[in-house]
Amino acid sequence: MDPTRISKEHAHCVRTLFGHQENTDLHDTSFENQEAKLMPESCRSMKQALQRAVQKEVQRVMGRALPRPEKAAMEALGMDLYKRNKPEKQPFAHLIIDDKNIPSGTRKVNLTSWHHDKGQANLSNMTFSNGKLIVNQDGFYYLYANICFRHHETSGNLTKRGLQLMVYMTKTNLKIRRSDVLMKGGSTKYWSGNSEFHFYSVNVGGFFKLKSGEMISVQVSNPLLLDSSQEATYFGAFKVRDLD
Repeated sequence: MDPTRISKEHAHCVRTLFGHQENTDLHDTSFENQEAKLMPESCRSMKQALQRAVQKEVQRVMGRALPRPEKAAMEALGMDLYKRNKPEKQPFAHLIIDDKNIPSGTRKVNLTSWHHDKGQANLSNMTFSNGKLIVNQDGFYYLYANICFRHHETSGNLTKRGLQLMVYMTKTNLKIRRSDVLMKGGSTKYWSGNSEFHFYSVNVGGFFKLKSGEMISVQVSNPLLLDSSQEATYFGAFKVRDLD
């Protein structure tokens, strides 16, 4: 059988369908439904397939011709709503020591020289100013600091008395003019001239409730002994969740 030719049954279905379409205006609904029931199953299947194909083509053509002002306006409105409801970037900061401006002193010296945009340092939705990390968004934050102290004999002799190597992380609220030490760590070390090299690391970290405008700073003892590499001396914060 020639595959390019359709069967008599299918030809009859095509004639029936097109003849039925031409006379649709003359038929009432009940007669149309009755006629559809009398169609052979193969004709009903063909009719449904043709209807789906026509509907799909109409949708395709209409969709291609849709760049109308109404559509453009709806798209602009959707983009505006998305931008308006888009959540803010989660606040975080990682600051590394600025080895060009390390202060001197031995007891609880403010460490104000940090990089926020160099090397591994980064800052997002928080502010760094005058040596302090400023909170821009209320929430519960994880604060951390890692401070390394080191000394080599070529740097000169150390006193034989004990060295207090301490780290403090402080929260300051200018509205009520109050500062609180949130964390501290350290130890007393005896670094004599009998050893060529000395090293000590202090790490502190914890969760804290912070309000917008509060400031976080770091103090250390004996800052001239700091290891100034970015992987050794740093501090930072990141928001964990909103306030209840």
